[in-house]
Amino acid sequence: MPLQKKVSELMIPLEDYPHVPFWFTLKQAMAIIREAAIKFPGTFEPRSVLVFDEKYQLVGILSLGELLKGLAPPLPEVSQEAWESLVRRLEADLTGAWVEEKANTPVSEVMSPITATVAAEDTVARALLVMIKEKLPRLPVMHGSRVVGLIRQSELFQVISDHVLRER
Repeated sequence: MPLQKKVSELMIPLEDYPHVPFWFTLKQAMAIIREAAIKFPGTFEPRSVLVFDEKYQLVGILSLGELLKGLAPPLPEVSQEAWESLVRRLEADLTGAWVEEKANTPVSEVMSPITATVAAEDTVARALLVMIKEKLPRLPVMHGSRVVGLIRQSELFQVISDHVLRER
């Protein structure tokens, strides 16, 4: 049964998943994510980076969306005219000083804290329910107090869809 499989059978091992210390900049995190995508072509596309403290304890996760949002100017509620002005400014600034400055922001200022994890020996069913309950697309996988990998919705989807769509 696919839902009885262990998370450890499906997770991406920590050594294969991009991770950075909390003091790294957004620019450095981008480089790490891009390097991981090149290192494992066709295997997986990283959509986040795990963030660790100086004692190698997991403190957060930085999604691609959060990273990109960290590069953008603040988005206040504005009129359509002001919105268009903001779009033009960002278009000009993508190659200018604004983005260069924001790219030096530490990941710790943009990341999300870890709100849920699963154990390596947990079942796929447990991981699925935690993701649904917590509204998370990925979960760090723990072995005791140590992070050993990451499980994503895409891995769960693959194993569940294989089961549901199998020929009978």
